Amino acid sequence: LTPYEYITKIWTSEPDRFIVNPIHQMPGLNT
Repeated sequence: LTPYEYITKIWTSEPDRFIVNPIHQMPGLNT
């Protein structure tokens, strides 16, 4: 899985973990 696919998979199963600040949970978008 790519980092994006991994985050998407986790976000789908545990969206509450990412509601506060989803962008900072995605490696590569804030580099």
